[in-house]
Amino acid sequence: MINVVSKSANLSPYLKATSQAVASSVKPLVKPAVIPGKSIYPTPPVPLTSYALTKLLPSNDIKVRTGPTVTTQVRWAHTDIQVPDFSSYRRKATRDPTSKNVNSDESRKAFTYLIVGGGAVATAYAAKTVVRQLVSTMSASADVLALAKIEVKLSAIPEGKSVTFKWRGKPLFIRHRTAQ
Repeated sequence: MINVVSKSANLSPYLKATSQAVASSVKPLVKPAVIPGKSIYPTPPVPLTSYALTKLLPSNDIKVRTGPTVTTQVRWAHTDIQVPDFSSYRRKATRDPTSKNVNSDESRKAFTYLIVGGGAVATAYAAKTVVRQLVSTMSASADVLALAKIEVKLSAIPEGKSVTFKWRGKPLFIRHRTAQ
């Protein structure tokens, strides 16, 4: 990227990452904050005794607090947030926290199975309706059926028997007569 910026004379004004500060003649609305000259931190005690020196030693495990892979965020505890109450969404049988759920387990399972079974029946009925609609739209229309021909193999019909076929929406009776 550096080579591209240095070689491309046409793009270099657009690829610069600098800014220029311009002095303003307008007076500021607010005076700048004054930083006190003295230190606001307490002075550390001078360790003169062995007890003071042992207080300076770490008492727990030493851990890394900063670095490229360690977050440096400060998280504060929010004690003013209320925990939501979901009791209006719970079933009546499980609202009491002191009662055992085993007592109402069968009725809850039966209700769930009833809902799932009803959904399965409704889905099967809807699928059957969709398939019937697709088959009816793909079948031959009435004018095509009116012009249709029918072919019957007389050898498939035994002698002396009659067979009924549907042709042009009406029954067609065919009888294979004997030679007599």
